[in-house]
Amino acid sequence: SSPSSGGAAWSVGLLTGPRGTALPPPPLPRPLSQGRRRGWAPAGMETHHILGPPREVSHIYGYQTQDSYCIAIQLRPPYEGGTGCRQIHKITSEWDSRKGVEDLTPNDMMIKFTERSIEVCKRGGSSSWHMIRGLHGPTYQQLNREKCYWTMTKHGGRYWLISIELVKKTPGKLWSRLMRDEREANRPNMKWDKDMQRTPMIMDKDGKFVPSTYCQPHQKPKYETQEDDLDEVFIEELEMLEDGPEEEKKKWLMKDLVDLMFGMEESTLSMLVSMPLNAERWREIQRDLGTTDVFGLDIPFGGNHIKFYLKGDEDSPMLAGKLGGCVWRKGCRWHVEMKEGRPMLELYMPKQTPEPWSYVVEGYHSLSRTAYDPYQQMILDGLWDDEAIEEKAKGDEYFRNSEYRSAVACYSRTLDRNPDSYITLTNRAAARLAFEGEKFKLEEILEDAQRALEINPEWYKAKFRAGVILCKLHRYDEAVWALEEGQRMDRSNHTGWEEEIARVKEDRIKWHNRKKLSYLNDVE
Repeated sequence: SSPSSGGAAWSVGLLTGPRGTALPPPPLPRPLSQGRRRGWAPAGMETHHILGPPREVSHIYGYQTQDSYCIAIQLRPPYEGGTGCRQIHKITSEWDSRKGVEDLTPNDMMIKFTERSIEVCKRGGSSSWHMIRGLHGPTYQQLNREKCYWTMTKHGGRYWLISIELVKKTPGKLWSRLMRDEREANRPNMKWDKDMQRTPMIMDKDGKFVPSTYCQPHQKPKYETQEDDLDEVFIEELEMLEDGPEEEKKKWLMKDLVDLMFGMEESTLSMLVSMPLNAERWREIQRDLGTTDVFGLDIPFGGNHIKFYLKGDEDSPMLAGKLGGCVWRKGCRWHVEMKEGRPMLELYMPKQTPEPWSYVVEGYHSLSRTAYDPYQQMILDGLWDDEAIEEKAKGDEYFRNSEYRSAVACYSRTLDRNPDSYITLTNRAAARLAFEGEKFKLEEILEDAQRALEINPEWYKAKFRAGVILCKLHRYDEAVWALEEGQRMDRSNHTGWEEEIARVKEDRIKWHNRKKLSYLNDVE
């Protein structure tokens, strides 16, 4: 691939409106309008929402087109965040209230659809199911129950994303809200007993039982596969009816039409990828095929993979592979328009969650985002919300003034809004280390450092904090390993690493040579 033809544009703070209210459509150079794909909605006929209780950071995002209403819910590890508003979005199970990201399965969620209502529950710490606030009760208008499905995709060790696709029974109109009675749907502490509801279970291709409304993220829903099968049957019947030899059509190749000089624009709501076309070949292919619908776009139900290709040359796609995040397949579309006298192919993808992507498609290095200034670097570090940036700046000021408890409070508010800011996690661990000494508190601080390393495994400062905490927990061998590994990551050759490793080794000797308490003479 060739180097990027333009820097990435980023818009911050677009999702800070009141809960349940429609936000403006994503900023684009010009309205995109292309309509040859199932589920397409014209530009301007889509809205982005924040769902859930008002004035609470719930991390539930909505996206609406003329024929569908899509919902994304982030389920995160139980040790993340500290405020009560996020408790319902912690991963818990019936047996282990601290269930991790690795252990979550579709059976830990229960999502039911009727023609007039939706219920979204997750397994609680006991035998009950907890309703997710804002997503239970009657919907604004009727749903096509047979076409409503959900899936879940894992994003590293960071979180699970629950994607729900609701298909409207009467398409063509945008709803003013999702739930008919938002006040009732947002009532807290709603619980259902496990025996009160039973969703039918079906066996998937791997032999595992999953809810009947669940769709594997790499597949298409059942109703779409049935429609595709019918289309293939009709095509075969038409070919049998046609008589006479077929005319050989010229085969067009992607490399002759598309110039892979990618451009990219990103906001909190959408991703836009552009690539120039050969003007002469573009006119020829339209005349030859008699249509402008010459490109194909395949995105599975989970929205985390893409295949964008020229029809007839499927083996050489322009983009193919894993996406840097999840997109709403119902809103993805392409369009060709003239720019500076040259046709430009633009691919528009609405994002399910507002976090910035470190790359667009895995393996396409010219579509990786690079930082040109400290502000861009801050976005890449996972800090993209205006209020979160302000809170982190306050926390840094408190930290410099040795007001560590106030700094921790600011950092916690930052992480409620932008949980993937690994620098903020490391800073909170450092601030808490200044005044916490109890064992169970130290283990919580260690989880901050470990989570920062999950997000960015090359972050050497998190390795340093982990080494200091492990030393305080008397896990000296692990502390030395963490510090030595962090020293190899840090290219500045700072002398503080050697000093800290030497101090840990001294503490290890003192700990092993300490006087052992006798159960006869000493009382602890």
